[in-house]
Amino acid sequence: QRPRPSMDLISLPGLHALCNGLFTKEQLCEMEYIILHRGLDWRLNSVQAIDWLDLCLEILSLLHLGGNRRLAKEDYNDLREASMVQLEYAVEISSFIGCAPSLLAVAAFLNAAEGYSESGDCILNCIEEVFGLSFERSEMVKVRNIMRAQLDEA
Repeated sequence: QRPRPSMDLISLPGLHALCNGLFTKEQLCEMEYIILHRGLDWRLNSVQAIDWLDLCLEILSLLHLGGNRRLAKEDYNDLREASMVQLEYAVEISSFIGCAPSLLAVAAFLNAAEGYSESGDCILNCIEEVFGLSFERSEMVKVRNIMRAQLDEA
């Protein structure tokens, strides 16, 4: 599996160390807010892809995967990690800029879940029904294939 990208320089402790403590971590957070929200007029959705991913995993933990088998904690952690790696690399794909966070999360989740159940469509149908979402199948397939290709390039 492709390793996670390094985030040391853009982390808050990394920035604090980079400026040799000239600014406090609180000042760096405030500057980031000013630049993003006031300067660039950047808007963040209240629900992000990671939130959707966590909801998908919670739903999966309630489902019976086969017979009376439920998702084990180790499987839950493995699925979350595999999905998170896909989401982290998804930010590199410019065609995903206009995608809904829910679509990206479910696509990453379904790619990760393929090895844990017989049918990703069954899980997708459950998520659509529970959340009242309507994912166009061809769009979902396209996003999933792009994410898979991104991971295969590693």
